[in-house]
Amino acid sequence: MIPPREREPNRSPGCLYRLVRAGAICVGLLALAVLSGYVAMLWFLEEDRVAVPRAIGLDSVAAEALIREVGLTPRVVAEEFSATIARGRVANQRPTRGTRLKLGSEVRLILSRGTDQLAAPDLAGVTVAQAKRILAETGLILGPVTPIHSDAHARELIIAQEPAAGAPVTRGATIRLLQSLGPLEEGLIMPDLRGRELVVALNLLKELQLEARIGFQQAASREGHVVSQDPPAGARITVGGQVQLTVGE
Repeated sequence: MIPPREREPNRSPGCLYRLVRAGAICVGLLALAVLSGYVAMLWFLEEDRVAVPRAIGLDSVAAEALIREVGLTPRVVAEEFSATIARGRVANQRPTRGTRLKLGSEVRLILSRGTDQLAAPDLAGVTVAQAKRILAETGLILGPVTPIHSDAHARELIIAQEPAAGAPVTRGATIRLLQSLGPLEEGLIMPDLRGRELVVALNLLKELQLEARIGFQQAASREGHVVSQDPPAGARITVGGQVQLTVGE
């Protein structure tokens, strides 16, 4: 009689735990190996690299010496205005502090031109041409010039400006001016019209914006010419005033 076949014994929970644990250990060792390789690669890549030092605020000579000291190459590439960094010192750098570069790599320096804030110059009492020159030397721009009549200021001189003298302005700003045209009824000096032909005298008065009134008297030797005038030559007369001419006939 053949005995019945024996059943295979079931795997115990302890056996499964050991298998899982062994697998986890293998995975961990593999991850450690990968991490070690990555660290070794980084170390190899970073072996010839150095951190960029901070050069901002240093004068150009000191900044270049500091950068060369760590094995990098400084180069001044530009200038820019700065409200906080004095003129001639480093206002900015590229790359920034802490960036790791290969030995000999270039660090670009930007020097400060100083602040771009200044006080508007006083232009009162100068001509527009003089004002333009002063503004150009200061770093400002001549803006619109508005002419007005003024009894207190001579013709062509600057009366006022905007922004006002001493006001803070940014370099490159526009300054607007108010220019004097002189008094509204500025006086003219009466020219000597005696002996001139009537047509010539009338044309001259017209150019001076004066009104002519004509009278005649017997003067055969001066026919068609001005014999006398009122106001006389050299007298002051306002623009639009009347001039009495006496013409020979």
